Amino acid sequence: MTDAPIDSSIRIQHIADFKPPALSRAWASIPNPNDIPLIATATSDKTVRVYSLKNFTLHSKLEKAHERSVRSVAWQPRIKGNESVMSIATGSFDATMGIWHRREQFGEHGDSRQDETGGDEVAEVEISGFGQSKPHKRMDNSDDDSDESSPEDWEYSIVLEGHDSEIKSVAYSPSGQYLASCSRDKSIWIWEEIGEEGEDEFETVAVLQEHDADVKCVTWRKDDGNGEVLASGSYDDTIRLWRGDDEGEWSSVAVLEGHEGTVWSLQWEPEVSRKAFMQSEGTDNENEYNKPAQRLLSSSADHSIRVWSKAPTPPPPNKPSYFSNAGIPSTMRPGPSMETWVCSATLPTVHTLPVYSISWSPISGRVCSTSSDGRIVVYEEQTKGRTSVGGEIERAWVVIGTIESAHGPYEINHITWCKRFDSGKRRPDEELIITTGDDGAVRAWSLEEVTQNEKTSASDVPSS
Repeated sequence: MTDAPIDSSIRIQHIADFKPPALSRAWASIPNPNDIPLIATATSDKTVRVYSLKNFTLHSKLEKAHERSVRSVAWQPRIKGNESVMSIATGSFDATMGIWHRREQFGEHGDSRQDETGGDEVAEVEISGFGQSKPHKRMDNSDDDSDESSPEDWEYSIVLEGHDSEIKSVAYSPSGQYLASCSRDKSIWIWEEIGEEGEDEFETVAVLQEHDADVKCVTWRKDDGNGEVLASGSYDDTIRLWRGDDEGEWSSVAVLEGHEGTVWSLQWEPEVSRKAFMQSEGTDNENEYNKPAQRLLSSSADHSIRVWSKAPTPPPPNKPSYFSNAGIPSTMRPGPSMETWVCSATLPTVHTLPVYSISWSPISGRVCSTSSDGRIVVYEEQTKGRTSVGGEIERAWVVIGTIESAHGPYEINHITWCKRFDSGKRRPDEELIITTGDDGAVRAWSLEEVTQNEKTSASDVPSS
């Protein structure tokens, strides 16, 4: 058991299991990023199960495409001009990726509806076919428990090949322009969708091979004015950051070292946390050299969770006008320069086994984690004050809630924050924690704030 201090500010409560569960191991559950109440679960039975977040029942399944376990799944962010189509990428142990589509409609009359609690508007999804019939295997909705679904609603559109071994993770960039995959073959592939609207055509724009062991995870950072950045974590215990230059050549711009075990999971800092950090430091402005980069969160087989920050970049010296890239041939422009990143914080150690998954909430800025020890842990970054008059503001991560054996004796493979859509929703910004385990179960958990009286009562109970 951990010796980390725990400020029990929240109570983690199980509210539902998604039904029906997978009959074998479930790897990860990814919420739709476009405010549609769906979540996609990758399973070892070669399928992806799409569940409704409004009633926790099976909505549809993607199947009969992969020959081995589907290890990872990613939703494509909605692209302007193609808002009526939902797209999913699947990565499998059969070394292939699949691209799937389904056309959606909003509401009964093609518009969005307000949710049952009178909060944010959400998409009412109706199922229909996508495009003309093609000789592809399609998703089959044969389960009697499926909700609001009809046969052949997802189209298995294209297969992407290139990896020599199991694909461990797939991720769309925030712009939806790029799709990254990583594998046991130590490589990362970056794909770009280049087809016209309604056409599926992908081009390989980079194959990155600088990791010394299996690459476990990939995640994208949004464009900060210098292009989107990809982070990768590996069995070689390192994290690498990758960026493309003006010519489309991708290279490693940073190597983050410090973990003493496999890097299992990565998450970029959400905007809500970044803004809070900037305000507390007095740097809430648009000055390019004062604005801190998004921090990166990592978890590892060494039981630790770390926060990484980019070392400040000094302003460039005054240079003549001809130094501007605008008038210089691309062959003479400098490529991406190497960046220095440091471990700026380590979260309290609670887990006693490898930390498989972490998630950084875009709503509250809290972090949750899970491990092969079966625990769920929730952390919060708190401001403690300045170290000295005019000095830096001291910040600390604290544990505000835990629960043990969340999936009984089974390991938990994935955890994520998720906006709440079901009828029990109490406020517009309420969120859930979703866990995915070896037992095939996908579980939803709510967070209850613990009052000061409850804390005091609990502390008065004598220990046994």
